[in-house]
Amino acid sequence: MQNHKQKRLRWDRIAMVGGVALVAAYGLAAVVPDGQNYSGTDSEGRMAAVLAPEVDADNAATAAVVPEPEKLNPVRIQEVPARSTPVEVSVGPAPSGPLPRKGIAPCSCSKYTMKLARNPYTQHQKRARSLPGSFFVKNETELQAGFSRGDLIRVPTVGDGYHLDRLTHSEPFLLPSAFSVLEEMAARFQESMKGTSDEGASIRITSLTRTQTQQRKLRRRNANAFNGQSTHNYGASFDVAFIDRPDESVKCGGPSWALQSILQDMQKNGEILVIPEGNCMHITPRNS
Repeated sequence: MQNHKQKRLRWDRIAMVGGVALVAAYGLAAVVPDGQNYSGTDSEGRMAAVLAPEVDADNAATAAVVPEPEKLNPVRIQEVPARSTPVEVSVGPAPSGPLPRKGIAPCSCSKYTMKLARNPYTQHQKRARSLPGSFFVKNETELQAGFSRGDLIRVPTVGDGYHLDRLTHSEPFLLPSAFSVLEEMAARFQESMKGTSDEGASIRITSLTRTQTQQRKLRRRNANAFNGQSTHNYGASFDVAFIDRPDESVKCGGPSWALQSILQDMQKNGEILVIPEGNCMHITPRNS
C-alpha cells in the first residue's frame, strides 16, 4: 500500500513538472520576434532579424500590435539631374542607402504587428493587369524595354520617408501608379513623424518589380512566394517589411501605429489593396 502511494505521488510530481514545462514553452514563444514567417525570411527570401515588440507606457493602448524600430540621422541625398535620353538600366541589386543602420534592429510590418483588412489576391492580380502601362516582365530585356518606353519608373534608393533595402530578388522599378502610391504613403508617414520624438523613422521597401526568373528563384527559397504570375511581375506591387528607427531611443509604438493608420485610411478610401503577410505588407494601387 505504501509503495502504491509513493508511485502515485511520483506521477503527481511528473504531471506538475510537465505543466511547468508547457507554461515555459508558451512564454518563450511570446518573445519570438514578430514579423517573421516560419522560415525566418523577409519578402526577398533573406533571413530577417527584428526586435520583439516593446510597448511604450504612453502608447500602451495603441502600440500593442507593433514592433521595435531603428533610429536614423537625417542624410542629405544629392539628386542626379534627369537626362533627356534613355539611360541604360543596371539590372541587379540596388545600391544600399544610408538605412538600415548597422546594429539597430528595425520594427516589423506584418500581419502579426499591424491590423489591416486583407484584399483577396485575385483583386490584386486583376488590378495589376489593368494598370496603365502594365505588362508581364519576363526577363531583364523586357525590363529594359519597359523602362525605355516610360512604362516603368526607376525608384530612387532614398526618398521622403522611405528607403530601399538591398534587393536580391527584385529590381528598383515600378509602374507610375504604384510609385505614386509609394510616394504618398511615405510622405504622409514622414509628415506624421515631424515634431515628434520619432522624427527620422523611415519605411523600408523590401521588394518591387520581379522578372519571371526572379520569381521562380524566390519561390525556391521562400515557400510563401506566389507560385505563378505574381503582381510583382507586372511592376504593380511593392512590399513594406520594416520601419527603421533613427536610434534606439525610438520605440516601435509611435511609427508603427502611424503607418498602420495611414494604410488603413488609404485602403478605406479605395487608394490601395493590401495583403498583410507573415513577413511584410504587400501593396497594390487600387485607383489610378
